[in-house]
Amino acid sequence: MNRIAVPPRIAAVLAVLTLLTVLTGCARVHQKDREFLSDPIMQRTPDPQGAGMESHNLPRREGSAGGSSGSGGGCGC
Repeated sequence: MNRIAVPPRIAAVLAVLTLLTVLTGCARVHQKDREFLSDPIMQRTPDPQGAGMESHNLPRREGSAGGSSGSGGGCGC
């Protein structure tokens, strides 16, 4: 099997960039700061009443019902 030779300087730069990327992707959030992350604007549906009306009308528009809830077995059934 042929291996591609990578110069040590390039391998070191790639290793450092990979390490920096991994380390900057993690953040610890203190308990006192979590209230700001749970702001209603951060929710998937910022308008709960509008989402309720949308889910009520969706079966009539699509011609099918069900499948919008997350209940079920642990296997994804």
